[in-house]
Amino acid sequence: MKIIPHYDRVWIDKKEAQKMTKAKCLTMSILFVLLMATFAGSILAGETMIIVGVVTDDGLIVDKNGVIYEIGENDMFEAVIENTDVKIEVKGMVVEDDGGNKIIMIDSFKVLD
Repeated sequence: MKIIPHYDRVWIDKKEAQKMTKAKCLTMSILFVLLMATFAGSILAGETMIIVGVVTDDGLIVDKNGVIYEIGENDMFEAVIENTDVKIEVKGMVVEDDGGNKIIMIDSFKVLD
């Protein structure tokens, strides 16, 4: 039986070290899966919507009912922001952050005015 050193200067045998390594790998794998499930849940919780509203100076879209949507930063962000004070129709994924703010990741838009 070969004795190997451990980090805290306790001597354990190779078999015991392998068990500990397997346990650490299993624990890390479980944590990784749980973390990924959490992020996937927040992404999948979004809903694709079509919204008609006006773009504000602050980078928001306000619809006719006064609902405010933050514009998520993606490829469409700059093009939409150029249409400040203009009525537009946007299509995209709407999610809510932890504070209850609605954020739309715009896939496409068209100017209505």
